[in-house]
Amino acid sequence: MTRDITNYIKELLFGHDCVIVPGFGAFIGNYSPARIDHAEGLFYPPVKKITFNKHLVNNDGLLIGHISSREGIGYGEARDLAASFADDLRNRIGRGEKVTIASIGTFFNNREGLLIFEPDPDANYLLSSFGLTSYHRTPVKDFDLRKKVLEHHDKAPVKSSSMRRMLTRAAVIIPLLVAMALIPYRTELFKGKIEETNLNPLAFEELEYNRSQILHVAPAAIDSSADVNETAVEIKTVPTSSAVNSSLTSVAPEREIAIPVEEAESKYMVVIGSFKDEVNALLMVRKLEANGYSPIVAAGPDGFFRVSAGAFGTTDKAYAAMLSLKNNYPGVWVCKSN
Repeated sequence: MTRDITNYIKELLFGHDCVIVPGFGAFIGNYSPARIDHAEGLFYPPVKKITFNKHLVNNDGLLIGHISSREGIGYGEARDLAASFADDLRNRIGRGEKVTIASIGTFFNNREGLLIFEPDPDANYLLSSFGLTSYHRTPVKDFDLRKKVLEHHDKAPVKSSSMRRMLTRAAVIIPLLVAMALIPYRTELFKGKIEETNLNPLAFEELEYNRSQILHVAPAAIDSSADVNETAVEIKTVPTSSAVNSSLTSVAPEREIAIPVEEAESKYMVVIGSFKDEVNALLMVRKLEANGYSPIVAAGPDGFFRVSAGAFGTTDKAYAAMLSLKNNYPGVWVCKSN
């Protein structure tokens, strides 16, 4: 009795594009992409259609090896099963029968005696399309995209010319008004505001004492309006905290102090440093006095205060003093003053 091996053929068709039945022919899979039937409104998924080639009859070992593996029999026995199946198909077709292999197709001879194969239209051996079927979608009729666009354009509100003119003027005038409002504050926008303070309640009194010692003038006797060559610097007091001991003396009121510039014969000054801040200059003066020097404060260019360790009549004396100070003050230098 002939064994049916069609299931083995179908299994191989899912993974191979050509399955040969020795002595009968070959089933060949052909890929077909998804398509749309516009007349019927049907959408078809991609498929692998099966065709038949009666000229490929030589054994390639694919089907025989698969039967042997699935049946658990030897290669020769599997080959006999395939040969028996092919003989049965040829005999039935030769007697004029239509032989149908489920999910593959139908074989028969036409009037001229030629072998005809009609594939099963519902069979799909493409694994990526497994489970996908064709579906029907009723086409949308009387839909004109251009008409919809024109209708939407007609319904859109049209702005009056006066409104457009008003918006144009506002777009020009508003930025100008904002710019005019910001012009009076242009200096405030870029000017940094820095406040300095000192939390030491004795700092100001020490500063006043040092100033009077440097200038050899009592603070109360200095007249800011005196007609001398001087550079005036305003020193403001800073309120102390309420936690400061009440035994501390009160801070002197605000007043202007002037540093005179000595006008004498040509001197060579040994300058220790040049300071923009008068407080820093006075601190350097105190430090020099503590080291036994007689410092001099002179006005420099651009409002700077030059602190000198002393003034000498010759360059030799000035450079000798500079060399003695260089270890403690690396930036010391000699300046000629008239």
